[in-house]
Amino acid sequence: MTATPPEGQAPQPQQPATPAKRRSLPQPVLATLLVAGSFGGIVAVMAGMLAVLAPSSGTEEVPGYQTTVQDAGNVAFLPPTVGPGGPGVPLTAADPTAPPPAPALQPFAPLSLTTTTASSSSLPVNVPTSSSSSSKTATALKTSSRPVKISIPSIGVKAKVGAVGVQKSGEIQAPPLSRPSLTGWYRLGPAPGDQGPAIILGHVNTRTGAAVFSRLHELKRGNKISVLRADGKIAIFTVDGVEQVGKTTFPTKRVYGNTITASLRLVTCGGVFNAKRHSYTDNIIVYATLTGVQGK
Repeated sequence: MTATPPEGQAPQPQQPATPAKRRSLPQPVLATLLVAGSFGGIVAVMAGMLAVLAPSSGTEEVPGYQTTVQDAGNVAFLPPTVGPGGPGVPLTAADPTAPPPAPALQPFAPLSLTTTTASSSSLPVNVPTSSSSSSKTATALKTSSRPVKISIPSIGVKAKVGAVGVQKSGEIQAPPLSRPSLTGWYRLGPAPGDQGPAIILGHVNTRTGAAVFSRLHELKRGNKISVLRADGKIAIFTVDGVEQVGKTTFPTKRVYGNTITASLRLVTCGGVFNAKRHSYTDNIIVYATLTGVQGK
């Protein structure tokens, strides 16, 4: 606070106090301090970066889908269910004992009921013999329910569906490489829309380029798949989940095991291409459930 001068007197300027003369530090000491300060700043920056990059112990977990990308190193455990697929979600195999993923929508009643389904182990697969082969043959003879076309709008698929069976070697047939846009329905199993898992196979690519299921890995939970049957009915399926599994650990029961719903499995190759064996290391498997029917 400034004091007011008496009336008639001009304020007298105050002389600034003469600062005390500071004593400078010796040059060796000053140099030491500068070096120590520089190293201290570097250490502080590095500590800050480590704090930002270090994983947080409170990371939010996604129930049922906590895993690492397949073939990316040692995996501590596999997720207890098939993942939803989609952008940003790594495709990996579920636990071998995991059931098929839960339906994304309310299932639609199967168009016909069956009591047996075919079983196999990979693509190509060895198909075990069974005493129920006569029932499988009866299923195959239901030509009116056979699929003729498949449509997957989200990945631009519109393709014809042929029929495949089993080779003499015991391996399941695949569509011919000379027809990369053709898919193959495993005719010894249920037809799409009938009770149980219908299997449709397709190539990912051929020597001439991309094939019908080249984008199958892009599918995600909630996507639609339409299958036109010979009886004029269109079976509409909703994707429940997608996984990528090694061919040597193909989840036979999860893919081919009987279900109370009308289910669909789309299978193609994935993983790394082995040039010597002319095959891929993995399979991409899409699980879907019948959620609607159009047509007759």
